Amino acid sequence: MNHEVLMVPDPQKPFIVTTDASQYGIGAVLAQQDGKKLRPIEYMSKKMPSKKLAKSTYERELYALYKALVHWRHLLLGRFFYLRTDHHTLKWIKTQPALSDALRRWIEVIDQYDFKLEYLKGEYNKVADALSRRADYLGALVSDFGVSDEVTQSLVGAYQEDPVTMDIMLKLQAKDKATESEFVMVDGLLYLDKAGIKRLVVPSSERLRSLFLGECHDATGHFGYKKTSANLVQRFWWPGMLDDAKKYVETCQVCQQDKPRTQAPLGLLKTLPIPAGPGQSVSMDFMDTLVTSKSGKRHIFVIIDRFTKYARQVAMPETSRNDYVIKLFKDNWVRDFGLPMSIVSDRDVRFTSELWKKTAEQMTSGNHPEANGQAEQMNRVVQHLLRHYIKPIQDDWDEQLPLIASLYNNVVHSSTGVSPNQLHLGWKPRSALDCLLPENRPAATPSTLEYGVQYEKLLQDAVEHMKKAQQAMIASENQHRRQSTFQVGERVWVKASELGQELRWMVPHMSFVSLDTYALTQSFMPQSLHLSLRQINSLPGDRCCPQP
Repeated sequence: MNHEVLMVPDPQKPFIVTTDASQYGIGAVLAQQDGKKLRPIEYMSKKMPSKKLAKSTYERELYALYKALVHWRHLLLGRFFYLRTDHHTLKWIKTQPALSDALRRWIEVIDQYDFKLEYLKGEYNKVADALSRRADYLGALVSDFGVSDEVTQSLVGAYQEDPVTMDIMLKLQAKDKATESEFVMVDGLLYLDKAGIKRLVVPSSERLRSLFLGECHDATGHFGYKKTSANLVQRFWWPGMLDDAKKYVETCQVCQQDKPRTQAPLGLLKTLPIPAGPGQSVSMDFMDTLVTSKSGKRHIFVIIDRFTKYARQVAMPETSRNDYVIKLFKDNWVRDFGLPMSIVSDRDVRFTSELWKKTAEQMTSGNHPEANGQAEQMNRVVQHLLRHYIKPIQDDWDEQLPLIASLYNNVVHSSTGVSPNQLHLGWKPRSALDCLLPENRPAATPSTLEYGVQYEKLLQDAVEHMKKAQQAMIASENQHRRQSTFQVGERVWVKASELGQELRWMVPHMSFVSLDTYALTQSFMPQSLHLSLRQINSLPGDRCCPQP
């Protein structure tokens, strides 16, 4: 305001160019001697290209020098001038034996100029250094910030209502030495002054503290608690400030919506109940083999009894109507074992029709096939066995399905301790191995009392085995989960992927819904709400930091 900062270049005086480079950018100053002082003529500042960030300090400093000379070519070419840098090794740029293609091009341009290179200590290269830095990374005192008049008036008024700040101000007026060593008043604002750094004291006002918390978190990239706290500690102070910062970050709506979570999923494993006996409950699923057989089949319709683990696999075309699938179910299961009491299935379009809904009492939550783990595990077993028996061309897999079903149903299941055939049929079909040796265990005759007693004991032993298997699975899975205390009716954050593929493009990463939109009785419910579940007690716009 009092006199000009930049001067007009004088062609009769030598120019002085000062350069500097950082990880962020490059800076340069063109100046001339004006009496006893240097006066700047022009400033230059450019962002460092990303491909040069990984280069050495020497290359970045040489790049800054090169760009400065090209920028002021019209003033420097054909004249003698001084070139100053705080990187000492640039003095030997013309003696370097091996040069890359980029360095060779830069030096060829630099050689066109007539200059004397001078080393300038970093502590004296302040202007060019500042031009090469990010403005928001520069350290500054709060007292240098321009606080608006409205905020200043609010601070001064809130000081009078806060007992803590009023006590400090009264002690300052009384010339208390202990208080004067820590606090200072500047233009009506109270600062904590330690180690030469002044931090603005914020009174107990939810509006003001939320404002400054937002400036240090929302306006600086929505980083986590540590970075937000670092921004606060450099500029502000109030009692319990770090605790308020932690609560603010935890309740930030943008962070809850957009950031992924690395914590263990919420909700402990909740398994399906063990059926009362054979034929009571079945699991069903469709498996895509990705290969069309010679007879035009591509999918496998998997049906498995949840109690005995007895399974049947039926080959079917890629496109099958609901009535055709229901016919397959009747021909391959109902005809032999009758209608089950319940059916567990995923949300395949063929299972969501009204015909199936009347029978399928338990349906998994969307996008979570692991709830129907029995059928999903069966899919893996079928794939594993098919690889051993199909031809290299793999187009006869449907012809091998009876063999696969026989092999699976005749082997002892890990959950029940017996084979599915023996538990489901009451007897074990004879295999080729049984023909090699005589019977080593006499079998009871069906329809006798002894047979009924043995079969009843077999069912009881299977139930005990399944309970132990369930407990082991729950203990193993819950090691990677957290207890959830959410109840029906509470509002929670749910991943957008939980809403289905067709809605995923319409909503943000996390969506805000009520828990009553989900069936808490789902067998695997915690999986459908496994990220960032949190109760919201107020509208997003009303969120403020709590009272200290």
